Amino acid sequence: MAAQTRVLSLESDMAAVVRGAANKRGFASISRASYSSSSSSSSSNDQDTVDIPEVLNSRETLEFCGLNTEVSDLIFESWERLQQTQGPGQPGHGNSIATEAKHYVRRMAELEGDAWRPDHDWRRALTAMGASQRLSDAILHSNYASLRNTASASYWILDTIDLAWEFLEGLDKRIRKKQADTAGRDLVTPSPSIPPRPAMRNQSGLLGAYQEPSVFRFATMSAIPSTVEGRTVLYKGGSMTRLIKLFKDEDGSLNITQLFSSPPTDFHRLRDDLLYLSKQLDVAETYAGFAMTRLTPDEGGILHFAVPSELLEDCTEIFGPDWQQLVFWARGPKRIGGSAVPSNLAHFAAAPLLIGCVYGMPNDRVARLERPSDLTSQYMKTRAGGNASQHVFQGDEVQMQFQEKCRGWVWYQSMRYNREMGRRFLSPTGA
Repeated sequence: MAAQTRVLSLESDMAAVVRGAANKRGFASISRASYSSSSSSSSSNDQDTVDIPEVLNSRETLEFCGLNTEVSDLIFESWERLQQTQGPGQPGHGNSIATEAKHYVRRMAELEGDAWRPDHDWRRALTAMGASQRLSDAILHSNYASLRNTASASYWILDTIDLAWEFLEGLDKRIRKKQADTAGRDLVTPSPSIPPRPAMRNQSGLLGAYQEPSVFRFATMSAIPSTVEGRTVLYKGGSMTRLIKLFKDEDGSLNITQLFSSPPTDFHRLRDDLLYLSKQLDVAETYAGFAMTRLTPDEGGILHFAVPSELLEDCTEIFGPDWQQLVFWARGPKRIGGSAVPSNLAHFAAAPLLIGCVYGMPNDRVARLERPSDLTSQYMKTRAGGNASQHVFQGDEVQMQFQEKCRGWVWYQSMRYNREMGRRFLSPTGA
């Protein structure tokens, strides 16, 4: 039996990483300074601590992902049994515990019923699928009602599990990087009051699993401009863990494929190579805030792209009946339209840059609609009540130009720290 892999590196730097044993068995307490984007370790927020699981594939990780204690026990026991009884190639063997958790959520959504309409009993559905009260409260937060209504209850649980898993993988990587910088310092070991957990077969370490590094060494702290001469600022909000994957580890250059949206999206049923941004900071703040509310240890963030204005000149706007038809084909019933874009909408799919409103209903709901006109005015809303909009970069050429010409013109803004300042990722020759 291989020893269980700890989330925390045992050689971590005490001052920057570990504050002491957590209140709950199976967790360790670490400071935000060990992984935050703040450049100052003296920040009051940096001195806060968060509790993370000591072991990746564990009951504690399931609770960290937002599942309640009873469901976490049930899933862990099932996962443990699979690892002990199934051999290579058999169902469940080698799966992470997060994979098993998502299987459980999907199954319970089928058996107990999901929620996707505003008038559905979301709390009942969330509880039936295993969400803790804390996660249920976060998903149902009134500040994010418009964004929440773009997807189903099960989607938001599944997305939170993914967020948490990615966070733990990234955290271990960043802690180990700090370890290399503090070689020779005192070593930190787990609290002697916490005995080791039973060993499990085939648990893979976080260090091997995480491939996307922290790249803040390529960034400098600076004021975030609201306008840039000759450029138009576009935004993307979400969790820090996901957003910083944009930057390559070797030099901080951009890899926009890391920000592509998974299909189906508002404007295509199948393509997985579309870059969705917004011209409205309000929209990006909503996505970032909702991610941080659901997974409080992570840091909600916003990417500010100062895009050359000439790159946005060859754009196509879509609205009215055309918007309804394209969204209905992209997200609607699979029996309608097939995989090919309808001929009357093909020019929209072929446009290098497409601009339109953000769809405001989940796929589960639009799949039950009968006609495109049922989508009338079904838009995601800004906090001020306006329609949320999106810029979608669709063509290879415009995406390549975007990636090249935006290098050195991207700021990362934290939703947790001073929002007037951000990390600017400069090119080697300067911007």
